[in-house]
Amino acid sequence: MWLLGMEYLHCTANPPMIYRDLKSSNILLDSEFNVKLFDFGLAKLGPVGDNTHVSTRVMGTYGYCAPEYAMSGKLTLKSDIYSFGVVLLELITGRKAMDFNKKPGDQNLVVWSRPI
Repeated sequence: MWLLGMEYLHCTANPPMIYRDLKSSNILLDSEFNVKLFDFGLAKLGPVGDNTHVSTRVMGTYGYCAPEYAMSGKLTLKSDIYSFGVVLLELITGRKAMDFNKKPGDQNLVVWSRPI
């Protein structure tokens, strides 16, 4: 259901909006288990026209931030899709995106899951 929210932000909203802080703690359920996205404090208006990205200071939560955005500062709609994938990995594995109680190399969920 939150995928529909992301689809709305990316495809229906004019101009499109990049959420930029999609993580499990920002996805809420109401009393009828409807999904609500919470905390739009880092959201940015997305690229318009022929632009492919928005250049911005890198922000978001470590472990959910897309590596290409973290390295370049170029924010795209795909940055949110990466974060969505991390949330799915959390659901599938039962692990946190970042868990500093794990041994080095196993602390980052994406790094840990790559060989699997």
